[in-house]
Amino acid sequence: MIGISKIFIYAEPRCRSIDYEDVAAYIQEKMPAAEVFLRGPLLEEFTGGGAAMREARARALATALAAARIRRIEGPAAQARQPLGGEVEYEFRRLKNRESSAFGILYDSRMILEICRDLIPSTESGLADLSIIFTNQLIGNRDLADKRYHARTVILGAPSIVSTGGVAEAPARARGYYLARRSSEWLGLQEEEKNRLARSFADDFLELEDPRLTSVAKGLAMQAVVYRLTGKPFCTDKDCRLFNAHWQSELIRSQLGSGPEFCRVHSDLLAECQDLGDKPWT
Repeated sequence: MIGISKIFIYAEPRCRSIDYEDVAAYIQEKMPAAEVFLRGPLLEEFTGGGAAMREARARALATALAAARIRRIEGPAAQARQPLGGEVEYEFRRLKNRESSAFGILYDSRMILEICRDLIPSTESGLADLSIIFTNQLIGNRDLADKRYHARTVILGAPSIVSTGGVAEAPARARGYYLARRSSEWLGLQEEEKNRLARSFADDFLELEDPRLTSVAKGLAMQAVVYRLTGKPFCTDKDCRLFNAHWQSELIRSQLGSGPEFCRVHSDLLAECQDLGDKPWT
């Protein structure tokens, strides 16, 4: 097991329903031998400094983010390209405005990871350091089986990324929701009626302003922690918080269920971390 001495959590202020202090406290409780640091949004922190420096950094970052957009869901993997001027301006405005969102835009996970990796200080990028970045951007990677990009809730790596937008959009909703939504469109219902219909399935899926998101964020952050500890992604037990949910019902079951938080294997693993307490990793 690889030791972790420092964990850096970068918050996403655009998702106000997550209590990031609570998330950080939870990770500290599970990893008492590590120091947990809560910080502001990574991308905005990068644009600090004097006015001219902030402007130049924000422009460069906006260009990189625009280049990471996925234009085609199907087909070959996205490649670095020269983004359009309008795309860069959109990303630049979004960086400047903490109330903005990036809904409907999917970004390539490999490119976003490279961007974030370059922004993290080298002094915090050692083997014993873990950065967990929350973002409201939709992050996707390409499935080799169907050769399509799919949005993800969490991207595990160095660093790891938790997509708050992905929590709402990546896991599929109940089939009944899609059937009802399609029927409402056939019937020509107004948007208000479509939303009312969606709310009838509220117990089956999570939305961006759902008060349950803090609890879900804790479990997704732990997926990044355990991946760094073991090098093994996810868990096959649907009742374990480390399960990789593909349906909203699975996400709710694994993260909000009434049973034990973790399966026996991962409970034992985390018990080892608890036993370390204030002892240094060896």
